[in-house]
Amino acid sequence: MSGCTTVYVAELPGAEGLPLGDTPGALLPAYRLQPGDDLDVKFAYTSELNESQKIRPDGFITLQLIDDVKAAGLTPLELDADLTQRLSAKVKNPTLSVIVRSFAGHRAYVGGEVGTPQVVPLDGGITALQAIQRAGGQRAAAQMESVILIRKGPEGQPMPYRLNLTEDALAEGKPDTRVALMPSDVIYLPRTRVANANRFVQQYITDLLLLRGVNFGFNVNQEHLKD
Repeated sequence: MSGCTTVYVAELPGAEGLPLGDTPGALLPAYRLQPGDDLDVKFAYTSELNESQKIRPDGFITLQLIDDVKAAGLTPLELDADLTQRLSAKVKNPTLSVIVRSFAGHRAYVGGEVGTPQVVPLDGGITALQAIQRAGGQRAAAQMESVILIRKGPEGQPMPYRLNLTEDALAEGKPDTRVALMPSDVIYLPRTRVANANRFVQQYITDLLLLRGVNFGFNVNQEHLKD
């Protein structure tokens, strides 16, 4: 978890604008490939170039004719376009498809004041509340009006949000209770209200997740994670 992305917000934003899991016709962000995903690269007219690849821990795959190609962080369509461009100098009119056979990165982490902190698979699509239930539910000390969601930004930086997941919020139908989880999300139930995002990111993303070996590839500039 290293990089050059600065995270600084004095106050955590709420759930406004985040994709909801039960909105008819809602378009969720395109899936971005992760290390461990299994891919098929299939060619329409040159089947001898077809390959099955697992994205390596460093984010690359190795293909015939073009060797190492960065795949992690791209959508399947972006990888398709990149491969097409690279191969155009070696294969006449390359026509190919990138098919994801298994989604190793399709998971979230739930920690803090829950029954059993754990990595939760996102099969079928779940909300933050449902993920908390899969992790054994909240403990008595959990501050459910200040649940923290950490989501990857466009450059891999951690983007923190505060969710109100109290029973009152659920009864009122607040959007916080219906936020759809994305791959690599982190849900944390704190004992006390979290106001300083920098301090939270350093304590729970950099320290807690590294110590527990849960690495979702956030880019964190630790020099800037100070009060």
